[in-house]
Amino acid sequence: MGGESLNSAVVNSSGLAGDRCWAVLNGETREICLAKRWPDLLNYRAELLAGEDLQSSGFSDEVPDVHIHCPGGKVIAGRESNAEAFLSSEMGKQVCLSPLVHPSDKDHYRLAKARTDESMAMEMQLLEGEAFPDISSTPDELMNALAECVTPPGTYVDAYPLHMVTTNSLQYLSELGKVDAVKGRFRPNLLIEPSKKFAELTENSWLDCRVQVGEAVLRIHSRTVRCSMPSREQQWCGIKAEAKMARAMVDHCDRHLGVNVMVEKGGVISAGDELALL
Repeated sequence: MGGESLNSAVVNSSGLAGDRCWAVLNGETREICLAKRWPDLLNYRAELLAGEDLQSSGFSDEVPDVHIHCPGGKVIAGRESNAEAFLSSEMGKQVCLSPLVHPSDKDHYRLAKARTDESMAMEMQLLEGEAFPDISSTPDELMNALAECVTPPGTYVDAYPLHMVTTNSLQYLSELGKVDAVKGRFRPNLLIEPSKKFAELTENSWLDCRVQVGEAVLRIHSRTVRCSMPSREQQWCGIKAEAKMARAMVDHCDRHLGVNVMVEKGGVISAGDELALL
């Protein structure tokens, strides 16, 4: 689902406090649903009912409630008694909602079926003859977790705590790929506007660097492999489907855009904070 823009947020080892602390589950298999497989989820928007001073999302009953904004205009709270029935009717399939669950409950995060090369190629929207992107930089612990689970247990993020994109990279892909590479397609936690504005993949030069943003110290871990999601429609914010996006990402940025970020020291990050290389 779409999210919300914040003036400030607390960063901890899991990422932004309050980010991705609810999930839609397949009502039949109880598997966590990702927009890679259920792209209609991108037409909904989630808004956490907690202030920007939230320190931690917590688990289960500790997680703040969420408002889900539906394509037809209805807004429903995640803990409303009829929320699951309403969303099931809206989506045309049985769904459940779940706040974050403690990582010790590994079954909650487990895949209903093991990933295959075919299913991953479909999620990635690989083009004919295209090789799988290089994921050799992924830590073994994370690879092992994702071999069994939809997301790393204890989180609903795809893999890494934070995702960062620069406006230079969006300009680069827009100009070279002739596509609508707006920020909402790539859903970064942190959008950085460099002081030197060039059409280039600026954040790639920060790999393996430590940076400070606000009170937080972050480590730029690796480039972000892109799946098919940036090409999808997002009705809630007026983003239209972009059929040429996958080809543009392959041709001009090796199917990578943005960087994966680890948190070394938590703290408050606010809009307008400078990024400083350490």
